[in-house]
Amino acid sequence: MSNKLKGLNDRQRAVVATMRMRLTEKEAMAFLKQEGFPMSAMTWYRIKAWLKATGLQRMHYIASIGFEQQHNARIENCELIEEQMWENYLLEKSPFKRVIILEKIQNLQPLISAYYDMTRVVLEKRQEQEKELEERTKAANYISQSAT
Repeated sequence: MSNKLKGLNDRQRAVVATMRMRLTEKEAMAFLKQEGFPMSAMTWYRIKAWLKATGLQRMHYIASIGFEQQHNARIENCELIEEQMWENYLLEKSPFKRVIILEKIQNLQPLISAYYDMTRVVLEKRQEQEKELEERTKAANYISQSAT
């Protein structure tokens, strides 16, 4: 896999942060040094240019691979949060605070449901794409065998 299609390293993410914050060159150098990524202005400009040039490829990477990882991580985080809320609910003595915790658990439910619904949609779409790819491969093999 080419370097352009891999996820960003910590140094590149730090440069992205300077871009998001719209820092000047001087501010960016100070920020990067503080974050543990000291670099020259030329290196900063070179990384910024590479990030801009590979933006579309990185977006495809996120959509194809990074999305699934991030999606799973968010589901796991929501489930962990819910589990910890229940633990806190059981430990809490105040009836008022227990009601607040229950409300927060209830408010988390639509988010978890949405993630599960999206998982189903993504898996169905992936199955459709795999089936389509299989059909194209069969057709291409048939055509190449017929031509010989």
